[in-house]
Amino acid sequence: MRAAFRNTIAAAVAAAIAVSGVNVAHAADEIQLAPVRTNTATLTDSDGDGLPDIWEEEGVVLADGTEIPLPDWGADPKRPDLFLQLNWMASEYDTLGCDSNAARECANANRTIYAPSTQSLDDLVDLFDDHGINLHIDAGAHYTNIANYTDPHGGESLDYRDTYFDPSRHEAFQLIDTINALGERANIFRPGVLGDRMRAGSNATGLSLVGDTSFYVANPGGRANEEQVRNSILHEFGHTLGLRHWGAAKYVEDFAEGSPMQDGYHSVMNYNHQFNYFNYSEQPYFANTPQGRVLIPADWDSLEMDSPRIGVYAESIGARADIADKAEVESVEQPEEIVETTQPEPVEVAEEHEMIELVPAEEINDEPAADAESQPGVTPTKPAKDEPKAKVQVEEVKPAKAEAPKQVNNQASNQPNIAAIIGGVIAALAALGIGAAFLAMR
Repeated sequence: MRAAFRNTIAAAVAAAIAVSGVNVAHAADEIQLAPVRTNTATLTDSDGDGLPDIWEEEGVVLADGTEIPLPDWGADPKRPDLFLQLNWMASEYDTLGCDSNAARECANANRTIYAPSTQSLDDLVDLFDDHGINLHIDAGAHYTNIANYTDPHGGESLDYRDTYFDPSRHEAFQLIDTINALGERANIFRPGVLGDRMRAGSNATGLSLVGDTSFYVANPGGRANEEQVRNSILHEFGHTLGLRHWGAAKYVEDFAEGSPMQDGYHSVMNYNHQFNYFNYSEQPYFANTPQGRVLIPADWDSLEMDSPRIGVYAESIGARADIADKAEVESVEQPEEIVETTQPEPVEVAEEHEMIELVPAEEINDEPAADAESQPGVTPTKPAKDEPKAKVQVEEVKPAKAEAPKQVNNQASNQPNIAAIIGGVIAALAALGIGAAFLAMR
């Protein structure tokens, strides 16, 4: 039943903003979210995707009259369905109208195409399908895998600007703006936006609301390749599904922002694997903490798809697509059962450090770089499917010395840390001289 979840909306929406492609530092500030109203709290949601079974079986009419024929779009009440709308910037060249305008600025105009490749979107759909989840994408005329979908809203809808976020206004509220821009469709779709830098001088690759539905993927200066953009979409989307940089938020809530990455955590959510591993974690792992070793479940077993904004309000039940075998539908009024919620807890906002550099395309590899068993954070063997899921366990160990937050390393975990190498070389040069430094590099 959805009632229990809806009665805890306040806790669910109190999620942190996550910044990707960078290390996260201390919490900077907090924002206050508005209460959410719902008239679906008592409806059954068998697959836990936030969409009530009756919506997926009969279709639904939203409060503004928008008809959503979910069964004809491929929704299944017994299999989770995620609906994702992707929008992106036009290139600077196109925004200036350089194809028909010989303006002076056209000579140096940015020609970066911010649309994700259709292959990348196919990869995302296939990955979720392999894990029992239907991912439905509206990317406008560029791409859609939604059957009988005749009114796309995704695609190239923004003019180019070199920084996406307005510096005069809180970035978290601007992410919420993209949700509000969906109108009542925010009951169904989760918004993602792609473009250039988040802010002036930033090389971060994304910003998300953890446990909410909105995210931004940045391609700083147009330097990211197709695979890097694809992986960044998966990373940022993962935040909206309740994942942090060490695993599911509910299991790593005690991990302070700025904590080092965990070597045993093989997931695109791990900064060390964001660009070399196209997957969420398949296995649990032991995280090393000052309090001991903590068992963190696999990402795929921990996704939170029942967002407080999905499937919350409808005008009536019954909507089908205009197709030849369209079933006759008798509209049924949705019972008016508005649940008054308390004010949600503030949303925590995190600051970030800059990433070092994007990895060249030839260094991208979708497989883990090394055997997990050789890593300091050992990944336990995945339990058999018929065994119950492992509970979080803490194994007492002596507290380790405090470790400085790692700079982002976009190579595989068994590769040298670039920042550490550079720092070591500088130190060697200062202490031993150029000759010794040369020998050290050899």
